Amino acid sequence: MSRHYFDTFHKGFPITVLLGWDRPMDYFFLVVEKPAELIDNTMKVESDDFLYSNLHESDPFNHGLDYYRGVLRHFQILVPESMFIQVQRDRESYTGNRVAKHQADGSFTEREL
Repeated sequence: MSRHYFDTFHKGFPITVLLGWDRPMDYFFLVVEKPAELIDNTMKVESDDFLYSNLHESDPFNHGLDYYRGVLRHFQILVPESMFIQVQRDRESYTGNRVAKHQADGSFTEREL
């Protein structure tokens, strides 16, 4: 699967957004980690570590990138368009095992696995 990361802030707390494409399963995914300061370790709820995960949707595997743009807008989280462009390219070129870290200016660096 391809994984594209972007570190930003949500309500004053640092968060990481992960957008990608799962090659074997042929679906896009989005995960927004909850800020560590807001995780309640006394709660034993699987989704407590995430502001959002597509796996918690009633239909987690059939959403396009525009849907995830809407999810991010809902949370008022801005990510560089490069993330969406590169994830779409991953799908078009059937790329797997790609990891990239994106910057606010649209640049990104890839990491070897």
